[in-house]
Amino acid sequence: MSGDAVVIIEDNEDLREEIVDFLCRRGRPAVGCGTLAEAQDLCRRHTPFVVVADINLPDGDGVAFCRDMAQQYPETKWVLMSGNADLVRQGNKARTAAFAVIDKPVPLRTLDRFVADAAARRGR
Repeated sequence: MSGDAVVIIEDNEDLREEIVDFLCRRGRPAVGCGTLAEAQDLCRRHTPFVVVADINLPDGDGVAFCRDMAQQYPETKWVLMSGNADLVRQGNKARTAAFAVIDKPVPLRTLDRFVADAAARRGR
């Protein structure tokens, strides 16, 4: 799965599984985790082409994590998500060409379109 993974970082296990299952059913190889520490490990093992990260995680700030990791993985597209309006505004401040910010609950079809667009840009 190296270079083909969609990594979902979400501490709500039900939501994480729903997103991963949906993307997998759509033919997108997705893996999920609940913490930033787990996400770092997954990124090392799978070199994701898309990372979808909750902004508020138990072991840190998803915005800072994505900003830092984007330097290591410049080809990766990053999606920040939160159900908290203040955190969404914080995510929007960090927005670059590589970042998107969406509100939770996440519209799964919107997320799938983002992943499809990222895959198309990579020539898949």
